[in-house]
Amino acid sequence: MKPHSILETVLYGTDIDQAAWFYHEVLGLDMPRGKSQLMTFFRIDDHHVLLVFDPTKSDQPGRDVPSHGPRGPGHIALRIEESQYDAWKERLSAHGVGIEQEIDWGLEEGFSQGRSIYCRDHYGNSVELITGNIWSKHNENQN
Repeated sequence: MKPHSILETVLYGTDIDQAAWFYHEVLGLDMPRGKSQLMTFFRIDDHHVLLVFDPTKSDQPGRDVPSHGPRGPGHIALRIEESQYDAWKERLSAHGVGIEQEIDWGLEEGFSQGRSIYCRDHYGNSVELITGNIWSKHNENQN
């Protein structure tokens, strides 16, 4: 018995309005329930969501759910279509979001082929837009 997928991913930042702008306006993720002082969430697909919590509120004791809220930047990788790679670079630039790094992944490193664009949200979280599935299971049998 083991879990079969990740349901939600959480990043942290103290300005929920900036989260709404970056993840909804820049990255185009659906934001079905708006935002609160505590958090906002974005729908990745029918089964996966990204939550952004304000750690100054989510780490308070006595909440309805266990307190959490690590300090410092996190990371998320969002899969994009290869054919839209350049369009994503243009979109980030049009919104004033700088590209921190680009990486071409290859089979020689033990990954499936893909390309990544790395940028940062307003809290310093590393946001990766990646083509392909570099973690494909077929690579496990090649080592």
